[in-house]
Amino acid sequence: MTPGYGETLKEAPPHVAVPDEPAASPADRHLWEITPIRDLLWLGGILFVLWFGYYLRGVFTPVLIALLLAYLVNPLVRRAETSWHVPRPVTVSVILLVSALVFGGLVTWLGPLLAEQVQSFAERVPGYLQSIAKQYHVTLGDFSGPLSSIATNLRDDPLAMLKPIFSGTGQAFGVLGAVIGTTADVTLALVLVPIYFFFFAWQFDRSLTQLRRYIPADYRPRARHIVRRMDQAVSGFFRGRLTIALACVVLYSAGWALTGVRYWFILGLITGVLTIIPYASLVGWPLAILLKYLDGFTSGAGAFDMMTVVVWPSVAYLVVQFIESWLLTPWVQSQSMEMSAVTVLIVVFIGGALGGFYGLLLAIPVAACLNILLQELVLPRLERKAALSSRPIPERTYE
Repeated sequence: MTPGYGETLKEAPPHVAVPDEPAASPADRHLWEITPIRDLLWLGGILFVLWFGYYLRGVFTPVLIALLLAYLVNPLVRRAETSWHVPRPVTVSVILLVSALVFGGLVTWLGPLLAEQVQSFAERVPGYLQSIAKQYHVTLGDFSGPLSSIATNLRDDPLAMLKPIFSGTGQAFGVLGAVIGTTADVTLALVLVPIYFFFFAWQFDRSLTQLRRYIPADYRPRARHIVRRMDQAVSGFFRGRLTIALACVVLYSAGWALTGVRYWFILGLITGVLTIIPYASLVGWPLAILLKYLDGFTSGAGAFDMMTVVVWPSVAYLVVQFIESWLLTPWVQSQSMEMSAVTVLIVVFIGGALGGFYGLLLAIPVAACLNILLQELVLPRLERKAALSSRPIPERTYE
């Protein structure tokens, strides 16, 4: 290019660098462009979402249950679609129908047995208290009369127990509202969970495809690897623990029925369900011994029999524990949480303190996911920084 009229062409000397465009100063940057503030905003947003979900847990509980069930059955639905060319809505409808039939059959078959044992336990509580007071010379007060009356009313006319509560008291509306509210919540959950489950299971893979679009292409292989590890840990935990819990309900109930524990089905059901939470099923062992001990008092068995009261219920519990630990868990739940027993205990206690039953249930999979994120994202960076800082520094020579 030739210079125009009145212009002179000036070239920069070769030793002088041409200055670049000035970089944006910190004052010109937005707050979310500063890395520490952006991380704090992300952390605050996650904590707010968790708090908001816990505050509205009555609304979100059916949604979370349905989403968890859709996640657990998605491999079956996907296989039916890809291998057998069965549409997803058809497979989900069949799963709902089979689940309803199984649930209805179990309620019809085992419901009367459960009601009978609950009623029998309510009737025997006064006798248990009297036996303990007589044996150990303890004054428990006059509880036998009211408890016997409550047990009789519970057996003959359950609705009659509510009449004194609602007769001219200012708390009637509060109690009635609590009863109706609880019943309405349970009924609403039984209706909403299948509806949510149908739509979640139907659109599960499509939703995952939509989420992949928001992940940058350079990060997709790494994100896919991390999500695959989380999926193996979480699905292995829930599918494995649910299967093991169902097997343990049968085994505990059968074992305590054979050893003569009177309320074997209630105790086996509670202990088996608690198997979902690590180490929580331990409470069934002393309860079985205590019920057998109290039953010996009320039946007039006389002397304390160590074999009948302690040994045989303990043998039944320990045999099921052996089957669960050495057969069911290695066979059904082969995925490892990569956490020690002490870590699992601490995580369970923290989850129970923060979220109650939901915290106990979700503590292990959440901790497993956080452990995977720590291994994949945080620890490699710390190792690289440690490796760089451990390089020998060359000594300076001074003239």
